[in-house]
Amino acid sequence: MHNLFDKKPIQILIIICSAVFLFEFIFFSSNQILWLILLGAIAYYSWEHYYREPYRVTFWIVMIIIASILLDRIFFRILFGVLIIWFIIQYVQNQSDTKQTARVVQFDDEPIEETEILYSNKWFGGQKLGEQAYQWQDYNSQTLFGETVIDLTQTVLPKGEPLILIRHLAGTIKIIVPYDVEVSIHHSVFLGSVDIFGYGYDQFTNRVIHYQTKNYHQANQRVKIYTSMIAGKIEVVRG
Repeated sequence: MHNLFDKKPIQILIIICSAVFLFEFIFFSSNQILWLILLGAIAYYSWEHYYREPYRVTFWIVMIIIASILLDRIFFRILFGVLIIWFIIQYVQNQSDTKQTARVVQFDDEPIEETEILYSNKWFGGQKLGEQAYQWQDYNSQTLFGETVIDLTQTVLPKGEPLILIRHLAGTIKIIVPYDVEVSIHHSVFLGSVDIFGYGYDQFTNRVIHYQTKNYHQANQRVKIYTSMIAGKIEVVRG
């Protein structure tokens, strides 16, 4: 994808909006500058001690306050809106260019085959795999916001360690596992909850966990799951 800021018009627009934004703060909201400096110092100190839970909470509270102050400025909102529109335009143009110029290339003589994938990455919305019987494929997807549901009862898992890899910004991940299949799951989340066969946490912050069923290494039928998200819930159930 092209560099989003390599165009002179957007650079000039950012500079102009930033200058007006600073002008508004200096001449019309000078008292808020002192608050921003103080809050910025607290945020920096909390970030330096982020490994301690009280400082993590303090950091995010301060960042929310700073964001509320900035979003109250009209020119900051204009700048923020312009950047979002610019990202959307660049993304659409990039997708269009990719579709027009996409071609098959071959750098060596070794024959390979491209397999059709049963799923796709999504920005928003839900995605379900397993509403009908399907032939197993290792699962690797990423979604911004939404729900991902994978039903393993509708497929036959191969021998070895079939893999499920899911990356979510925010939302819900639900995986339905047959009763005769053992599971190993690695999950990373900033803020969320975990329910693995009825065991887990209602809510925790900035954690990486690993659960594994008792007979995982000895089982013929097993699956390895890697998931990560910023905020949301993961649920693994038997079905």
